Amino acid sequence: MHRRVLLFALGGLAVVVAVVVWRASATGNTEAPRVQKVTATSDYRQPTLAAAGTDAHAHHHHPGMSMDMQGAVMGENKDRLPQDCPQITEEVKVTVHAGRKHARRFPGLMFAYDQQQWNVPPCSRVTVTFVNDDDIRHQWMLHGLPKYIHPQGMFHLEVTGPGEKSGTFIVPSGDKTYFVHCDMAQHTEKGLKAQLKGGAGDMDLPSIPGLTATINVDNYPIDWGLGSVGMVLTAGLGGAFLGGFLFKPRGGRRENTKDNQFNRSNSNGRSS
Repeated sequence: MHRRVLLFALGGLAVVVAVVVWRASATGNTEAPRVQKVTATSDYRQPTLAAAGTDAHAHHHHPGMSMDMQGAVMGENKDRLPQDCPQITEEVKVTVHAGRKHARRFPGLMFAYDQQQWNVPPCSRVTVTFVNDDDIRHQWMLHGLPKYIHPQGMFHLEVTGPGEKSGTFIVPSGDKTYFVHCDMAQHTEKGLKAQLKGGAGDMDLPSIPGLTATINVDNYPIDWGLGSVGMVLTAGLGGAFLGGFLFKPRGGRRENTKDNQFNRSNSNGRSS
């Protein structure tokens, strides 16, 4: 009897613990990490199409663009110097990988670049080879370049599925930080964001994986309302009955079998 009560209790406790752990893992960490305050500003966000005075697809047709079934290069500039650059100071070649496997070092993210920051000299000519390691479309989009050279101030590489694309742009003079991300729906939020610093850069952008703190923290506190408490209690009671049913002591069955055989032998002796 005591063993059965113990098994009931252990079964119920196991189910309660499992439900609590499941609820905690499903809702995430309730303690918000430290948030970095950013006071500086930088022209790293993509301007709205309305503000640019263009239709939704106008930026798809401009010089410096090439497109095929593999992907696209937009805003490429190999020769035209920014107004503040008397000459090219250095030739820089960068290879960037993007995909799920690069997000394994960042818990909670789905995608990532293999690097989150690149440093290039001012007035350097930068050639980026963008390698997509996934079976879906990814982008390497940089904001903040001179708009008199690059439509909307953007340089953009896009690869559909496994493959690569290369393109070139020239960084202006001065220290500035440029925002890099993938503009596919939810890919930025899921980890595809980074920064490129011309010279020393003018700031560290927020929410760069592994570099800076998240500015908008996802916070999902556990809701211990009547529904949650009732679910845990119901699961515990069900686990207790299940544990008692599955783990009945075998010794008791053997004893009952022996008693039945003894009773049968006595009854046969009496009848004879």
